[in-house]
Amino acid sequence: MNDIPEARKAKARLRLTIFNVTDGIPAMEKTFSSPEEAEQAIRKFRQRFEVQGYYTTSAGQRINPADIKLEIVQS
Repeated sequence: MNDIPEARKAKARLRLTIFNVTDGIPAMEKTFSSPEEAEQAIRKFRQRFEVQGYYTTSAGQRINPADIKLEIVQS
C-alpha cells in the first residue's frame, strides 16, 4: 500500500489555468501546478490594475480590480 508516490504523480499532473469570467476569456496562458500558485497569480493580475485604479472590461466598462471575476480551472 504505497499511495504516496501516486499522490505525488497526481499532483505533478495537475494543471490549472485562470479564466477571466468577467470577459469570458483566459486571463493568461500560463498553467499552474497548485491552487496556491494560481491564487498568487490572481493577486498579481489584480495588482497590475490597482495602479490605475480600474480594469477595463471587454465591454468597455471600468470596474474595480477587486471586482474582476477570475476562476481557477483545471486544464
